[in-house]
Amino acid sequence: MRKLAVYSLLGCLSLLASACNSDTDVESGETEVEAPPFPEGQGQAPNASAVYPAGPYGINPGSTVSNFKFVGFPTPDQATDSAFNVSLSDFYNPTGKDVFPEGSPYGAGEAKPKVLWVIVSAVWCGPCNQEAAETLPGKYTEYQPKGVEFLLNLADGPNPGVPAEFKHLKNWVKKYETRFPAVVDPSYKLSALFQQNAFPANMLIDTRTMEIVESVAGAPDNSFYSKLDALIAE
Repeated sequence: MRKLAVYSLLGCLSLLASACNSDTDVESGETEVEAPPFPEGQGQAPNASAVYPAGPYGINPGSTVSNFKFVGFPTPDQATDSAFNVSLSDFYNPTGKDVFPEGSPYGAGEAKPKVLWVIVSAVWCGPCNQEAAETLPGKYTEYQPKGVEFLLNLADGPNPGVPAEFKHLKNWVKKYETRFPAVVDPSYKLSALFQQNAFPANMLIDTRTMEIVESVAGAPDNSFYSKLDALIAE
């Protein structure tokens, strides 16, 4: 079972140039928050009612990601009054030319993305806030017209190891004027997909196959962007 260790916020803020890592040992008297167990080599069980690639499902690049389901805002720049179910199957685009169906909160008839960029963040994490303020807005403007959708997954709230609540998500998307889907993950479903417990974490998913193409702890590097550009060009 993977564990998210609670440690000093000040220690994390010294890592602004890289990532907030929660793999350090827990000091005496502190507690640990355990993420839920996962089947060997898998994450959450897929939603059987959705159209989605068949398993087996894995957690490493080259594996098909399970159909995780969250609660949040499909279009936070337009409405945050009501929460919606947001599933990875929403973005499944097997032909590369699929569109969102009638009644979709993403916009009926709008083209589905070719690539899904998943960002896992925490309210308390300095680098996550820095990424949200300085990196993601420009990258979304650059890549969204090329067929890339972003999905923010807010894992922790203001305290390390304590899941983000819906109110934290509302504050986050308002503060950073988030223009892409954003969800909370109170049961830490996505924690199994990353080799290290670090925030922020970034992942690329090819929506034509729902295959994990890249997964990195910390800010995206040159390799991440090279793989993203290659997916767009396919």
